[in-house]
Amino acid sequence: MLNIGSKAFLTASALGAVAMMAAAEAAENYSTWGRASDLILDTSPAGADVPGPLSDFPLLVRLNASNFTFAEARGRGQDIRFSDAAGSPLDYQIERWDSARALAEIWVRIPLVSGNAAGQTYHMHWGKSTAADSSDGRAVFSNHQVAVWHMGGTGANARANSAPGGQAAQPYNYESDKSRDGIIAKADTLDGQDPGDYLDIGDGYQDFSGGFSFSIWAYPTAVKNYARFFELGNGESADNIMLTRDGTSDDLRFDNYNPGATVSTVKSGAAISLNQWQQFGVNVSTSGLAKIYKNGAVIAQGQLTNTVANVWRASNFLGKSNWTWDAYFQGMLDEPALSNISHSDNWYKLCYQNQRQAQTLVTVKRPALCQSRFKGQADTAVNEGATVNLTGTADCATGVSWSVLSGPAPRILDPEMKVLTVAMPRVSGETVIVYRFAAAYADSSPYKDVRVTIRETVPDPDFTMPPLTAWDGKIAVAYRPAIANLSAIKASASPVIHWAWTLSGVAADTAWLADGLNLKTAAAEGPLQIGLCLDNSGARVCKSASITVSRTAGSTSSLIDRTAASAKRPGDPRADREWRDASGRLRTGAYGGINPGGRFAGKSRPAP
Repeated sequence: MLNIGSKAFLTASALGAVAMMAAAEAAENYSTWGRASDLILDTSPAGADVPGPLSDFPLLVRLNASNFTFAEARGRGQDIRFSDAAGSPLDYQIERWDSARALAEIWVRIPLVSGNAAGQTYHMHWGKSTAADSSDGRAVFSNHQVAVWHMGGTGANARANSAPGGQAAQPYNYESDKSRDGIIAKADTLDGQDPGDYLDIGDGYQDFSGGFSFSIWAYPTAVKNYARFFELGNGESADNIMLTRDGTSDDLRFDNYNPGATVSTVKSGAAISLNQWQQFGVNVSTSGLAKIYKNGAVIAQGQLTNTVANVWRASNFLGKSNWTWDAYFQGMLDEPALSNISHSDNWYKLCYQNQRQAQTLVTVKRPALCQSRFKGQADTAVNEGATVNLTGTADCATGVSWSVLSGPAPRILDPEMKVLTVAMPRVSGETVIVYRFAAAYADSSPYKDVRVTIRETVPDPDFTMPPLTAWDGKIAVAYRPAIANLSAIKASASPVIHWAWTLSGVAADTAWLADGLNLKTAAAEGPLQIGLCLDNSGARVCKSASITVSRTAGSTSSLIDRTAASAKRPGDPRADREWRDASGRLRTGAYGGINPGGRFAGKSRPAP
């Protein structure tokens, strides 16, 4: 059996991790979760019958075999999520997840519960195998809660305090496992002996200047003299705040002690029933009006004659009194909650209507039997460099994925998306990429191949080599190719041309020009082969030409660059040094004048 107890409070050192988890949750796309149900709230007279609105309400959602299929979720409910009607995430806490028994209780913080309204809809999501647990009680119970104890359970997290910064309830005199099925998940059963079982809830509980409210579910099994449901204080008649049985009667009593043992009491007759679950509550407003509640209804009220003292309290219990002659509580206690504000009557009523077993507030609407529907994106055609959205439909699938079958496709960063957004690459000529959209069902694995035709809209360079065929190797020549579609390249989305020259044959001294190559001098006579490759992030267009170097050859006058000095002058200190020419060959003799000690490779520059 898999069973989760309540969440333990994390220390301040973990706050950064919690913030990261909250940010990740906010970014979750619940359309990738495989399953969903609606949570429909009804506060009309036909439902919970609560007339007024309530904000930041901790809603209890009960799951069982009649409204949830546990086999569809991860083993401990790690993939459970909740959202509002717009898809924004809602904080939640799993109190229990028992997949073997098909039982779960989950608290969800609802920003606003409307009064006297039917059909308020929220959503529950599950069915994502990679989802991590994001259950967090501190985010749910942060609306002025001082303490919220989910009772029972075992292990380090048992009886942890879900309120931010709250202290756990520590059991005392437990001679065995006291955890039993309660009104909500597990409860603590106390034996009422002397000394009996009880829970110490730690120190503090000081400032209730903004109001005081407390509630607890109780299942008394015996009448015990002044048996406490809870008590805060510093000993007998010392700053005590208590909800207790009045002697051995069935009356329920609230007492408030100030320093000096002055006491105010509000009492309700015949309020405590044996051997049944009942919810008790007490509320003190800032004006001192105290009310006692049973099962969401006011059963007594009165004006306190003293205020709730603002003092540190060090003797605080569930099921035990500060008076030595008072009895211990006998029975079960569950879900005690303490706040430092005054709650409304509607709050107590909605808590009871939500938490009782036969509640009418929340309906978990199971999704209709899923009608599997699979459809892939139709074939499409787009321009190179454009962004395209490929959409697949896979209703009721447990998973979807995109992959590339062929073509120059960019890397897919998140293949588990129903809508795949990709930027088309540069292509040379019309090019096809084939994507595959696939889904996984319990009984099949359908797929659809999508052909994306990319139209070439950016021209590749179209050029011719210069007409020079003979060169004397003495007078510098500007060797410039003619780019026929230069204007179209400049106006396109890829105006940068990448140049790469290669030379072989006769050794020649060269230098870059903005739109070509300066042939400065040749070391000897013979054939000189010149190669040029141009591209603007598309296909490389390469051409070559051959020039005969002859000392008797003349140079075409229009190609002569008369500003380029090519001959070594007498006494030039650069003479007879090693250097590399434009083709990367190591030479000795006259200094070449370009990139000494470097290698010729290529350049990228805007089209001239």
